[in-house]
Amino acid sequence: MADIFFRQCKNKLALDSYQIRSAQGIRRYWLLMSMAPCMCVAGTGEFCSFEKGYHRIGSIIQTEKYQYLFRCAKESNDFDAFMKLAG
Repeated sequence: MADIFFRQCKNKLALDSYQIRSAQGIRRYWLLMSMAPCMCVAGTGEFCSFEKGYHRIGSIIQTEKYQYLFRCAKESNDFDAFMKLAG
């Protein structure tokens, strides 16, 4: 079970690509690494596999990003105004 957890964290959550030097930073990072799989499994309103939840949350984030950009584009008059709102 632990092997699966670490493999998923490495492959999907980039567990092996961070360098943290402080003890407090390491504790915070491990807390986030522990919460992320829980969010993927139960955070979408129904229990599902990590893989399915990961893709579902990614899709939700992508949709929200496009909705935000669309609202910014509607509120701006030109490209510079759009970039100021979106940035």
